[in-house]
Amino acid sequence: MFRFALCSRVRLSTPALTTRTSVRCYSSETATAAAAAATINNRLKSDLKTAMKAKEKARLQVIKGVLSDILYAEKNPSSGASFSRDSDADVAAVIQRAIKQRRDSIEKYTAASREDLAQAEAQEIDVLNGYLPEQLSTDQIEARVKQIIQELGVSGVKAMGAVMKAVDISAAQAPKSKVAEAVKRLLSA
Repeated sequence: MFRFALCSRVRLSTPALTTRTSVRCYSSETATAAAAAATINNRLKSDLKTAMKAKEKARLQVIKGVLSDILYAEKNPSSGASFSRDSDADVAAVIQRAIKQRRDSIEKYTAASREDLAQAEAQEIDVLNGYLPEQLSTDQIEARVKQIIQELGVSGVKAMGAVMKAVDISAAQAPKSKVAEAVKRLLSA
């Protein structure tokens, strides 16, 4: 295994005017382990700091809102002990919920002829989409659902529960509502 260290020299001065040099070394393994452990939640926290330093108010407001939603979901007794802020699937579900709320707001603002507010919500959606992993397209979802339906050998809308249990698409890859819509459409066809 290849290992290297990042070292820096630090000059330390003492009151007796003697100079001493100290060498500090940092292993690259810790840096790569930290990069590999970068969850969506950790990215949100680091981007929060960056947005604060850059004084990006709109981005900062969105990130704070999502972090608040994550904290609420973690402490909410109705979600039980199943929610974890370190799970990308759980955090992605919270972000998708926030995107859905903003899309609903855009529809209402557009109906009320408030294009300025609708545009602000659209910009917030763009910020939130940057934290989601690559989403599956409708065609990819339908291909996986067709495969599951063929494996199970079921038909009819009554088999929707069994198909939804067997579908291995996480909430981080696609919203469950989109998957359920594809399952219902394919079972009723």
